[in-house]
Amino acid sequence: MTNVTNYKQFLEIKHEIEEKNLYFIKIVSDSMMPLLRVNNIYTVSAADLSSIKRFDVILFWYRGEPTAHFYWGPNLLSKEKSFITKSLKEASQCDEPTDNLLFLGLVNIKVSLFHKFIFLLRYFF
Repeated sequence: MTNVTNYKQFLEIKHEIEEKNLYFIKIVSDSMMPLLRVNNIYTVSAADLSSIKRFDVILFWYRGEPTAHFYWGPNLLSKEKSFITKSLKEASQCDEPTDNLLFLGLVNIKVSLFHKFIFLLRYFF
């Protein structure tokens, strides 16, 4: 998660990502450890949600603040256009579905097979 807390700031971030195709976020939560480390800064670039794949790390607005988690897929159980995400910390559970309009961009980090393996271990155990 980043330290942005209100919706006006969300809209400013969204605009900056769309205009400059680049945004810097500081991670303030351990929900994606060890992949995204607390206090590290990562870049986010503009992306079309339709091009995002499972295990891509995305930035999106969730529960009142920008959040960086794995993209898991479209929410097929709803008529509304939304998507599902997961964290590394709570790998066995999906986050609540998020409206497609709240997608911000793609966090520029390569997810290694090692991190996918850690996720799957946490998912099943």
